[in-house]
Amino acid sequence: MPENDEVIILVDQNNTIIGDVPRHLMNFGRDYHRVTYILVFNTKGNLLVQKRTDDKAFCPGYYGITTGGVVEKDESYIESAHRELQEELGFDAPLKSQGIFFTEGQGFKIWGKIYTCHYDKAIHGELTLQPKEVASVHEMTIDDILNNRNNLLFTPDSLEALRHYAHKLTQPKDNDPL
Repeated sequence: MPENDEVIILVDQNNTIIGDVPRHLMNFGRDYHRVTYILVFNTKGNLLVQKRTDDKAFCPGYYGITTGGVVEKDESYIESAHRELQEELGFDAPLKSQGIFFTEGQGFKIWGKIYTCHYDKAIHGELTLQPKEVASVHEMTIDDILNNRNNLLFTPDSLEALRHYAHKLTQPKDNDPL
């Protein structure tokens, strides 16, 4: 196994954990896995959207509407979300669950959990971007993203997470996996 290779939780079509696999052996187009999606709102109510680095394996150079990533072995959704927020943007904040959804497309089959949080520079300090993943951060409204008048390339899974949130297609439930 390559050094620093993540070990990703595998789930079945019902989001039940069935095992794990090192990232380098993962078949993202076939294997179901868990991902966290954090909609980070600023004090004006706009989203902080990440421009992905050009060397990312999935959707290089695209805009990721959410902060987040794959849930690793021995990690809950909420633990993953806090880790990803700290890694990618350099701050942590209380997270509010917005529910679970399923999405699939070319190269992914994902059971995602959506969270929201608020970033305030006066409270959290300057953002510290993860250089290997985040090229820059841009402020955008939900409307601007969903209407995409500028024809930006958004990662398809994070766009689906935003659609679920904006159209209230998912709600947190007591029996959602942690």
